Amino acid sequence: MEQNLLTAISSVGFPIVVTLYLLTSFQRSMDRFTGELSQLVKELHEQRRAC
Repeated sequence: MEQNLLTAISSVGFPIVVTLYLLTSFQRSMDRFTGELSQLVKELHEQRRAC
């Protein structure tokens, strides 16, 4: 893993590697947020039907 990281940095540059890491990390966070939001919408629809 460390060797791959060093190879990537030497190939494309440190700022690009950091940007790619942050983008993938952000995407995972957004996927989790989307799932939680979908669950919340489902629960709100269920509560609305119960009333």
